[in-house]
Amino acid sequence: MSNAGFLLAEDAAVKARFANIAVSDDREATRVADVFFRYPDGEKEKNYPFITIENVGITHNRALQHSEQNYYYSNDFAGASLSPSFIDYFPSELDAAGMSTTLGAGAYLKMDSFVPVTLIYQVSTYARSALHDRQLTSKIMRRVVPLRKGFIDVPEDGTIRRFDLMSWGNSDLLDGEAGYRKRIFRKVYTIHMSAEIPASDMTALKHVTSVVGKITNINNSSNSVFIPPFLEVF
Repeated sequence: MSNAGFLLAEDAAVKARFANIAVSDDREATRVADVFFRYPDGEKEKNYPFITIENVGITHNRALQHSEQNYYYSNDFAGASLSPSFIDYFPSELDAAGMSTTLGAGAYLKMDSFVPVTLIYQVSTYARSALHDRQLTSKIMRRVVPLRKGFIDVPEDGTIRRFDLMSWGNSDLLDGEAGYRKRIFRKVYTIHMSAEIPASDMTALKHVTSVVGKITNINNSSNSVFIPPFLEVF
């Protein structure tokens, strides 16, 4: 997908979540709020209301960090999927179908365990009227990031992440472009999203089909074999 990659996939998911939020009034039945990454610069036309998104921090989620181990992916779901180290996605990049395509005719994909992190987003809404401001607040807190039930889909890897509203606050402004005579109603939301950073690239592994060996007596000067050679076929 075009948004594949750490932070790219997450940013796209957040923007999609806040897209298509509409307000209404006695002059216009439906007005969809534009969504921007960061506050739009002077060259962009700002149609109120609009929404801005900023990634303001990344923290290591140590409470979810596992001891170092290897993860594996295989198309042999009957056996491999029963292992606790089996995984069928690659964070922010590949879903199960993408993993299968990457594996191709191989046997296994191997990777280091992922690093869990928390992405901190600040989402702000800007409105010219108190009515639109209230409508945006209502829809965001009831439908977009509801308390206790926050989640978000990331299509690139097929995961469903935690998406928790941590705080909400008023932060109204006076519009400098209007000579500071008009008020801008602004709300600021702080949201946490769970994510993972791959600690390594994927490595293709082949399936072992047989083991051939022999054990020799190193204490015997002739290095003679005292156990017959063996062959184990899988």
